[in-house]
Amino acid sequence: MFATPLRLQFQIFSLGVQSNLIYRWNFLLRVLVSFVPLIGSVFLWNAVFSGHAGFAGYTFKSMVAYFITLILLDTVTVPNEDDFQIAEDIREGRINTLLLKPIDYRLYRLHLYAAARIVHSAFAVVPLAIAMIWLRTYYDGLPWLENLPCALLATLGAALIQFFFCFTLAMIAFWILDIGSVTFIVYSIEFLLGGHIFPVDAFPVWLQILCLHLPFAYETYFPTAILIGHVQGPDLATGFLWQWAWVGFFYVLSGILWKRGLHQYTAVGG
Repeated sequence: MFATPLRLQFQIFSLGVQSNLIYRWNFLLRVLVSFVPLIGSVFLWNAVFSGHAGFAGYTFKSMVAYFITLILLDTVTVPNEDDFQIAEDIREGRINTLLLKPIDYRLYRLHLYAAARIVHSAFAVVPLAIAMIWLRTYYDGLPWLENLPCALLATLGAALIQFFFCFTLAMIAFWILDIGSVTFIVYSIEFLLGGHIFPVDAFPVWLQILCLHLPFAYETYFPTAILIGHVQGPDLATGFLWQWAWVGFFYVLSGILWKRGLHQYTAVGG
């Protein structure tokens, strides 16, 4: 995968940055809109915690801090329709030119993903900083600063899982024409089991065990829970083992599907 010359890799990354700068206002708008569900969450959890000191180990403030952190995490890790772009490259024959060059397509897409996330994050810095100043009281009493290094490492793992999982899902395009229905089902499951609706540790025990053996919790819940102090000690070490095991699994699986897909790929179009 990393046999592509470093100079060429840098050029691909630079191209990705330049192409994503075209959509800078879209990125800014998406960040602003992402805070709308947070407002609803604040009202929802305020009603849930009304008359109760805690819920599943969370206070009202720590629960809101969880969803604020989730928004920040999504800003820097969630792919922007990369799976559909990869599927379209395969369907329209745009991978033909890349197959004839010393470029690893998976590495090429990884650079484009990283470039998009960096540009998105750069344009999100100001509104996110303003939001964090406004919402800073929700982090009072939470050990977020001391947990930040581990949370950043977990964020890197989450980003790699999301990319390689996205690439793996897109490989279905070698066998079926439209991957939309498959991705809709998979991402719906991911949204629920990844902790976007409720934190995973607020689920019943049997469902927590299931979630913590699937990759989705390590894309979103795990880094978020680390930052606010809900994953510590042995659970932290075990979580990292599972997270990076899933990174390795999807790295290998995406490579296998790519090679098998190419064996039956018919080069048509541009």
